[in-house]
Amino acid sequence: MALRQGIKNLLINWVWLLVWIVLLVLIGAGIGQITKPGIDMWYKTLQRSPLTPPDYIFGIVWTILYAILGTCGWVLWSSPNTNLRCAKIIYVAQLILNWSWAPLFFMYHQIGLSLLFIVGMIFVTILLIIKTYRTATWVSCLCIFYLAWILFAGYLNYYIWYYN
Repeated sequence: MALRQGIKNLLINWVWLLVWIVLLVLIGAGIGQITKPGIDMWYKTLQRSPLTPPDYIFGIVWTILYAILGTCGWVLWSSPNTNLRCAKIIYVAQLILNWSWAPLFFMYHQIGLSLLFIVGMIFVTILLIIKTYRTATWVSCLCIFYLAWILFAGYLNYYIWYYN
């Protein structure tokens, strides 16, 4: 009986992990769809960094990053550790900044404000990494990949702001 309950709990945990990942990937895809006209009509007219990857790379990378962020959310909310309240608040703040960036940039063409949002994302992500280093190490480790990308995205945003 205990083994059956253990297997059931394990399956429930895996299902919730999958829900977190799929939810964040779908939200990211939805944001991508609403900002696509701005990418096709406006973004392509801007002077961009020579380091700007081909457009298809962004979709691949963001899908992976949203899966990572979904995993981080699942780890934070499924952890029995009660000392994660601050980390959860930081995580949500990071998501709000993240989800706000693309519409600000691609729909409203607010390049400077978008740059400030990326700086905020970088700062909040560093806080999340520090806050979870001892209490939710997986979150801390996974967020390093996310941080690396948003640092690069910050450079790309800065380049566009400076040269346009």
